[in-house]
Amino acid sequence: MKDRLVAKRFRNMALLLTVTILTTVFMAAFHGRYLDEIVLLLLVDFIFFLLFWYVLEYHRLQKNIAGNRETSFRRILKGYTICCGVVFLSSFLPEFGKPMLLVPVIITGFGVPVIGLYAGVFLNLLLCLAVGSSLWECVLYVFFALLGCMLAEGMEHQKLKDIWYGISVLAVSVMLPGSFYYLAYREVKPEPFFFGLLEGVVSAAVLLFLYRRIALVKEHEIADILEDIMEENYPLCRELRNFSKVDYNHARRVSRVAAACAKLVGADESICAAAGFYYRIGILDGEAIGENGVRIAQRECFPEVIIRIISEYNGTAALPSDIESAIVHMVDGLIKKIEVFDAETMSSEWNQDMVIYQTLNDFSAQGLYDKSGLSMNMFLKIREYLVNKEALV
Repeated sequence: MKDRLVAKRFRNMALLLTVTILTTVFMAAFHGRYLDEIVLLLLVDFIFFLLFWYVLEYHRLQKNIAGNRETSFRRILKGYTICCGVVFLSSFLPEFGKPMLLVPVIITGFGVPVIGLYAGVFLNLLLCLAVGSSLWECVLYVFFALLGCMLAEGMEHQKLKDIWYGISVLAVSVMLPGSFYYLAYREVKPEPFFFGLLEGVVSAAVLLFLYRRIALVKEHEIADILEDIMEENYPLCRELRNFSKVDYNHARRVSRVAAACAKLVGADESICAAAGFYYRIGILDGEAIGENGVRIAQRECFPEVIIRIISEYNGTAALPSDIESAIVHMVDGLIKKIEVFDAETMSSEWNQDMVIYQTLNDFSAQGLYDKSGLSMNMFLKIREYLVNKEALV
């Protein structure tokens, strides 16, 4: 399946760059940087942005971001924007007293550890450059970026009991600022330890009580998208309804029946419901329904599994490759066949049963589901369910 440059992803990346530029300009201006310094910082922003875009695209194609190759980067943008706000506000706090451990933790929660590391190191260094921090303070915040990603990754995989992560955050936040302050000025002061304690309490609270909630939402990204695209007010859903009431009703019918069949044989109901509804979405752009449908679905950043099922429309370009695709193909083909006949013909229970048996048996005899993993037992269960007149009403 060909990857495309998608407007939604491009727009979110443009917003990410905009947020970075605004953070840089405001932070540098508030802290008395000269115009030439701001221009050079913006150059650094552009270099980081290009490299960060590459990293995001690489991990997207590897399906490392929420397991979704077609992600729109919306969650990454949200987490990054929150972190930019944290960085800007932190710039007004005392030297060696900025809660920069939060930055990599937050971004990792919205993305993956490697993205949290890259963005965390960059934003921490950007803060130091914008406010004119000392070398030792910059080194401290780079350590915070490394440690924050390590702790967040451990929390995500539940490698230790939560209490140990809280203790680790407190220990790091209290000891490191005071130690680096001593390396910078060769004197011991209570202020870095005090602010470190406050930072540790805040960071530990975020890590222990918020991080897993954020990460859990990330894990459910595909399920949330499937739920969103099935809403009546979803733009593409409205577009199909305005385009053709007949096609819209057909899509709703296929969606409902396919989901019921999936439940019957233990397949994924939400995937069958969404794929069944958008199976013929390519009709909005005319012929070549499968190809048009893939283009539309990629434009909307649908989950890859939905795009793949659409690409297997009617078994023309490719045969159904999994059970959900086989179910959607079966139900769509059957309902299309039933819709061809007039109401009087289908009013007879015997006629309807014969149409269902003949249509589904033809599909099976053609070997359309040989590569899908749909067993004969599953096929027979679905067929018997569909023969029930109420199943198709």
